[in-house]
Amino acid sequence: MGTNEKTTEDRSISRIGRLAWGTIVAAMLLRWLAQPPLAVWPLVFVAVVPLLMFAKTALLTRRHLLALFFVATAYWAGSLQGLRHANPLLYPCWVVLSAYLASYSVLFVILVRRSDRWRCPVWIAAPVLWVGLECLRNYFLTGISVLMLGHSLANVPELIQIADLAGTYAVSFMIVIVNAAVFQTITWYRQRTTPQQTDYQSAEHRQLIVAWVLAVTVVLSTIGYGRYRLNQPTRSSDTVIALIGRNEPIEYVQTKERELEIFQGYLQQSIRATQATEDAIDAIVWPESMMTGSLPWVIGDGNAEQARLHGVPMSEVTAWLQQQRQRYLFRAANVLRLLAEANGPTRSPPHLIGGNAVLDYSGTPRGYSGLVHLTPDAQVDQWYGKMHLVMFGEYIPLVKSIPWVREFVPPGMGIDRGDGPKVFRVNDLTLNANICIETAVERVSINHFRELRNQHQPLPDSIVTVTNDGWFDDSSVIEHHKRCAQLLAVACRRPILSSANNGPTVWIDSTGQVVEELPRGSEGHVLANPQIDDRTSLVVLIGDWPARICAGLAILAASWRRRESA
Repeated sequence: MGTNEKTTEDRSISRIGRLAWGTIVAAMLLRWLAQPPLAVWPLVFVAVVPLLMFAKTALLTRRHLLALFFVATAYWAGSLQGLRHANPLLYPCWVVLSAYLASYSVLFVILVRRSDRWRCPVWIAAPVLWVGLECLRNYFLTGISVLMLGHSLANVPELIQIADLAGTYAVSFMIVIVNAAVFQTITWYRQRTTPQQTDYQSAEHRQLIVAWVLAVTVVLSTIGYGRYRLNQPTRSSDTVIALIGRNEPIEYVQTKERELEIFQGYLQQSIRATQATEDAIDAIVWPESMMTGSLPWVIGDGNAEQARLHGVPMSEVTAWLQQQRQRYLFRAANVLRLLAEANGPTRSPPHLIGGNAVLDYSGTPRGYSGLVHLTPDAQVDQWYGKMHLVMFGEYIPLVKSIPWVREFVPPGMGIDRGDGPKVFRVNDLTLNANICIETAVERVSINHFRELRNQHQPLPDSIVTVTNDGWFDDSSVIEHHKRCAQLLAVACRRPILSSANNGPTVWIDSTGQVVEELPRGSEGHVLANPQIDDRTSLVVLIGDWPARICAGLAILAASWRRRESA
């Protein structure tokens, strides 16, 4: 090969390298701009185009894919950087999580590129593979739904109503179809600029027409369906609920004095909320763990075997547990009395629903992140134990099997999983209980509704969720959490009432629109009078099976090469 030919080839490879880097950076930058904190949502309709261009690059090497992996890791690390503030132990977990999530972008590129072998047009392959991979990450390693592509449109009501058909996946599917049409346009234009018309160019022209017909049809249908759903009526409720929010600094290990200080802060905030309104407040909601105040709710009467092993008479164990319950209820009665006085001299105390640690001494001692419902007569009507725990935040896999690891694990990372969904009743309103990340892992709340329906119980009127986002230091993670709740409200067709410590204290209606919210970092309350929506969504009826089918196809595509070489 001559020197001139070699120079020409080197320049070509260099140009391809620059184009690859450009498409990689553009893909991650566009996606970041389309989400909070800037939230330029129209950009999401072209955010996947650079990845499709990258996938179709003539010379795609492992080095290119490695570059994509590192840039995508930086994107995820920047988007979720608020996670690192909770505890120094979470720094490596934050980096590992970012790298794990980045792998889905690499896999998407590989699978889109491989779809050429099956002669599958990009306007079919791209949306199916994207949704399939979103579904996989919503299940693998307990699942994470935050920053799905559809969340970029959370504040565009007409475009998110299709979430009641197949969850946020449906919105992501629509977005990628539009991206595929834009990509097809770029591909056709490039071929059009070549000197001679070829059969390949004619095929690209046909693909362009089909892609845009599909994209326009899907978008117009989405808008039409959205407007239809937005105009459907709901029923009024007479129940008024105060969602309390504060900005209390949080540490993993807190003294009893600090816990009581936080408790007093929320009590005073609740009193101010009741004094600030002329209407009677039927229920007050405190965020996750804020109602504990060094006094967990205790259930069970002890375990005789455990008492014998520790040399304690069973009668003393039972008496101590009963005394703990009496102390808890005594404090609850005093809190409710203060709230009743603030609510008006002729009014009854409100219900109080709050995040509260729950200890179960029925057998082997177990601890839960709980949501406790106190009735106006200062009795615990029932409680809910958080079912979806945060890996490396509330538990570490296998830690109970590796004793020496326990020494390095701070308290609060060893709680147990709750045993099922619970519904609280406040006057004429029923509330499905959720805690923290459960509204950010979409399938969890949807499965609550599906399980209740399978038990032949009436579906609750609303979702009440409590969270402590004080860990995230005013980062955009808080906004991501709220957007997950907005899409979940549409998927379940139920209002969401969220009370948060330095997080989304917000009232969201059943169309995903924010009715009222507390500004981030501020202290106060939101008065919610949720409208009752009697619709049962398709995704509650059938679950996320459409997305699972896409996930199955993605797995099949990923394993295709192995089966060919076997």
